[in-house]
Amino acid sequence: MAGIKTLGSNSKIRYLTKSLVRTALTCPRKLVYATNSAYPRNNDKEDDPFIRHLSEEGQRFGDYCKGLFPHGVEITPNISRSLEVDGKTSHDDVSKSLDVDGLIASTRRLLLNSQQRVTLFEGAISHDSYFVRPDILDRSTSISSNGTELRVIEVKSKSWDSRYSIESKMWNANRTSIKATYLPYIQDIAFQTFVVRLAYPEVEHVSSWLMMPDRAKKMNRKLMLDSVKESTIKTSIPTLEETQQTIDDSVATLLNVDELVDSALTSSVSYPGNRMGETFQDVIQSWVELLNGQDFGLTSISPPHVGSQCASCEYRVKSIPSKNTFSGFDTCWEEASGLTKDEIQKEPLVVDLYGYTKSVIKKFLNEDRYFLRDLSVGEFKDKKKNESTKSISSMQRQWYQVETTQRKANDSVHTPQYVIRSESLRHEMQRWKYPLHFIDFETSSPVLPYHEGMSPYDMFAFQFSHHIMTDSLEVYHASEFLHAERGACPNEPFLHALYDAIGAFGGGTVFQWSAHENNVLSSMLKSTVYTSSLSSREIESLSVLLSEGSHPMVDLCKLAKDYYYVDGSGGSSSIKRLLLPTLNASKRLQHIYGSSTYTGKNFGNFQWYQLDECDNAIDPYELLARIKYNQHDDEATISERSSVAHGGAAAAAYHELQSYDMSESERKALESSLLRYCELDTLSMAMIVQAWHGFLEDEQ
Repeated sequence: MAGIKTLGSNSKIRYLTKSLVRTALTCPRKLVYATNSAYPRNNDKEDDPFIRHLSEEGQRFGDYCKGLFPHGVEITPNISRSLEVDGKTSHDDVSKSLDVDGLIASTRRLLLNSQQRVTLFEGAISHDSYFVRPDILDRSTSISSNGTELRVIEVKSKSWDSRYSIESKMWNANRTSIKATYLPYIQDIAFQTFVVRLAYPEVEHVSSWLMMPDRAKKMNRKLMLDSVKESTIKTSIPTLEETQQTIDDSVATLLNVDELVDSALTSSVSYPGNRMGETFQDVIQSWVELLNGQDFGLTSISPPHVGSQCASCEYRVKSIPSKNTFSGFDTCWEEASGLTKDEIQKEPLVVDLYGYTKSVIKKFLNEDRYFLRDLSVGEFKDKKKNESTKSISSMQRQWYQVETTQRKANDSVHTPQYVIRSESLRHEMQRWKYPLHFIDFETSSPVLPYHEGMSPYDMFAFQFSHHIMTDSLEVYHASEFLHAERGACPNEPFLHALYDAIGAFGGGTVFQWSAHENNVLSSMLKSTVYTSSLSSREIESLSVLLSEGSHPMVDLCKLAKDYYYVDGSGGSSSIKRLLLPTLNASKRLQHIYGSSTYTGKNFGNFQWYQLDECDNAIDPYELLARIKYNQHDDEATISERSSVAHGGAAAAAYHELQSYDMSESERKALESSLLRYCELDTLSMAMIVQAWHGFLEDEQ
């Protein structure tokens, strides 16, 4: 709801909303950018299928929670609902109130003009320049005081476990402060409670509640999402006790957080540029004044406080769409440093440093050193390690990143370079037994379980890919598994298929990238639900691959972090960040994959090393995203859905396969995209190992 809202008259109010408060806590200057269309946001996150999936997951849980209040009324501009008021039926046609004034008036009328219990969804409440739309407002008569109680309920999809207390999960020791994990959620509900209390002083008691998915509960078929959606408004309004029983039977938990909210409002708050002793309540009061007092179009809210928080700034926009738009990030840095916007855009800044700490970035900025090229090797001397040690320290990795930047600045033609701890990596590789097995799992942990008897965020392992490398370093796609049948749990078939693929591996070393595969396999093998149909031989053969087993999987990510750095990776050991730079640096990979010779189960005669018009290598994951399912029917819909190019998108695609009706062509397109993506993941692992072999041979 950020922005200028017209309120009946010609006056204009710029509202301070929950989302603006949350944004300002990361940086108050963003209040200017978020309320001014001249400052576009970086849309990388919005365009990310996984981010969209997480947002949809939150929406699904929100809809589920609303369904637990079947008498509730949605406050939206385009809905007309009947509400029984004092025994008479009143038709609340909110569609006539398209402006904020109308929504606010509708909310007030429904909350105050009845002696009965009233529950509203997305009710609109304002006071002066504050505006909130709580997920659920539940007004009733308090049993204890016989007065009016208004429950402000914030729905969050963050996992909760009712086997633990609020005391142990949300409070720090001796209740001195709120744990950082939960503080943003408490601040959200605290701001809403603050505004509701101001707007409704006639209400005797305004209480604060969080509603979250409960890991300790199991899905009840009667309260599956589809069943909840189909529920109709009851002829009689349930009591609080009846509603609580419905919630108790669901996978949601309703928590009273009054004490936490009071603490949040009156405790000091931390944000860039905060003043000593400022409380959260002080801050939101000052922000609403600044927001409406600023000279619109000018960045007049506080001086910019550039620092480590700028690394994730959503207003860091590289491509400015028009002359009348600006990068908020560049504006702050230009004002704080005296640099030009061209300089800021051109080179990596100190906030781009791998594994930075706030104190280190603060030190550099205090010394007016803004670019990575301004740093020297002396800053990265690790007292505990040096260049001759067996592994690469974090500080050494940072210095390599700085060196990369300096080389690029000085070389007209930059040749990618790499650092490898040859002795240590060679020692590790000598322990491997061929054939080598590279595996990658794709999993989904939905907030609302797909199946009865499962808990929120229970994991579904729905896919794996498996490449093999022979002792002659030849690579082939050995097997794959995808279980996307709607309504069927994939975990048990997954274990059977995994055993068939690598369970009887005959001593060959098995590789994962990070500990994900180990954690997934360990979790499933501990569940009697998923192992009941497995033979003892299958369980034993898979168990030896675990970290505590006799033949544990080797974590290539850890090896990359300890022994390998390559220009262009930004210091990261993520396989998505390493693959393209490794292709650029490895003559061996360029030779193997520079022609149309790769054939797997989902690719035929494919060329993975391709150059763009500027002779720069194209990221294989970008090549993957360009592949479209080739069918005549529903082509536009299919190509929109069928691009899976990272793990988050894979989880989102699996959710689509489980949740939406689609044509056979759409389903095949999505499944084909999942198979291609997972195959590239394990091929990428094999590519990295092939490159390492080449690097080590070049050093001999």
